[in-house]
Amino acid sequence: MSPELIKELMDDTSMSDIPDRYKEIVSIVGVEKYIKLSDYAKGDELYFPKVESILAPARNRRIRREYNGYNAKDLADRYNLTLPQILNIIKGMPQGGQIDLFNYGKEADVDII
Repeated sequence: MSPELIKELMDDTSMSDIPDRYKEIVSIVGVEKYIKLSDYAKGDELYFPKVESILAPARNRRIRREYNGYNAKDLADRYNLTLPQILNIIKGMPQGGQIDLFNYGKEADVDII
């Protein structure tokens, strides 16, 4: 199908044309983006990871920025993580206000003053 014909037919497509099992997706992304996703998938099923998985890198950067050497438990409570999870995220960062002389200046998310 030509892109022009796809565009014309897309403009004529309404929610009543969408199968019931996909209507919730269409209500979130809209008909046009739903059709683009369908074209992208070419009939294959798409997998969407959990929101937590998508947001984890940004959350971990924020935890490393907020970590002050003493607040691991507070960060665990704030981000609904366990203390071992926080400790794994901040692994390699200076602890307790001490600068790790072997990694001085190598951590991108750590400001050393």
